[in-house]
Amino acid sequence: MDIGFLLNGEPVRIRPEPPTRTLLDWLRDERGLTGTKEGCNEGDCGACTVMVQDDTGIRALNACILFLPQLDGKAVRTVEGLRDDAGDMHPVQKAMVDHHGAQCGFCTPGFIASMAVAHANGQTDHTDRLAGNLCRCTGYAPILRAARAAESAPVPQWVASDASSGRKYPGGSAAGGRAPHLPPSTVLLAAADAAGPQATLNARAPGVRGG
Repeated sequence: MDIGFLLNGEPVRIRPEPPTRTLLDWLRDERGLTGTKEGCNEGDCGACTVMVQDDTGIRALNACILFLPQLDGKAVRTVEGLRDDAGDMHPVQKAMVDHHGAQCGFCTPGFIASMAVAHANGQTDHTDRLAGNLCRCTGYAPILRAARAAESAPVPQWVASDASSGRKYPGGSAAGGRAPHLPPSTVLLAAADAAGPQATLNARAPGVRGG
């Protein structure tokens, strides 16, 4: 089936083949958005972190373990999409520059995505918020200083715009018998599993809720 989502503020509609293709591979291979890095490819190092927003909130998620169908109706921001309409850097990007928060830079896009999510959510427990991002060369002190320096900066307007616009672009047109099914709650997931126990459960989609 087709899926639709916002990517860096622009609507995207695709038919992922296979449905287990990851967001990381698609971003790099099809969109040329190579700021999102492939590190461990297991969801452990945080180099591939992106911002994902839906009606449940905004989160930092690992693109290497996100299947494309899981993004239907959501809004995704990569490190390339964090500037505002005037081209100015996101506050956490500027803080990382000002506080020398990068050396080799490989892990930096993932750190910035996690920091931007925390900034949007007003979260200041930076050690906890960055626990999923690994840095081998810079050390965490300048990164934490950058996160603290950006705390009081205004949240970019596009964060609110993504929240209201992402739901306007869901997909959903059938692609055939093997199209992925995306139940929106754990109750509906259980019902679908009972009705089709032979189906393969790929992953728990971000945003699946109980009730």
